[in-house]
Amino acid sequence: MEPRRAGRPRDPAKYGAIVEAARAAFFARGFHAATIEDIAQTAGVSKVTVYSRFGDKETLFEEVIRVESGRMAGVFDDGMLAGRCLEERLNAYGTMLMGFMYSEEHMAVDRVLMNEIAQSPRLAERFYQAGPGLCIGRLAEVLGEAAGRGEIEVDEAWLAAEDLCGLWKGISDMSVKLGLEPVPTPEAIQARVERATRLFLKMVGSKP
Repeated sequence: MEPRRAGRPRDPAKYGAIVEAARAAFFARGFHAATIEDIAQTAGVSKVTVYSRFGDKETLFEEVIRVESGRMAGVFDDGMLAGRCLEERLNAYGTMLMGFMYSEEHMAVDRVLMNEIAQSPRLAERFYQAGPGLCIGRLAEVLGEAAGRGEIEVDEAWLAAEDLCGLWKGISDMSVKLGLEPVPTPEAIQARVERATRLFLKMVGSKP
């Protein structure tokens, strides 16, 4: 049976409390160690409420990742970015994405979950679709729209989005995870993102 997916919450306050409690539990202890009982207690609801709303722990985990990713993807839709040039929009998104990647919570969940997810192909797929896949997809949409307006030239929007994310990220996260480098400061993240975006736009022929 397919796990039930979260729909429009009947009680937004309870929905928000459950998702925030689950976010804290998953990020602090990992998927398998976090329990529905603890999440329900922190959220101030019953286990029955959590299960009736989300169906199972995998679906709740997926919703946490989806909400987190939606916050990042939402940068493109922020009214404050209306009228900005493509380079500024990409820099805003890249800075937010990299800032999240290097956040203490994400570093913790990354260390804990990668081993656990690798043992569960279905959970790995759902994690990818709700997290990295959503972020890459939104970025691909923006690049595709820019290509349609003649601002850039890309052969495949999805691959171009992967290219740009690779430039933003580099291999610095590996050095940080191995303890060889400190977590970059917000200023260092912004500088790296802006440099990578400039290089990317030169490669794809950005027009003023």
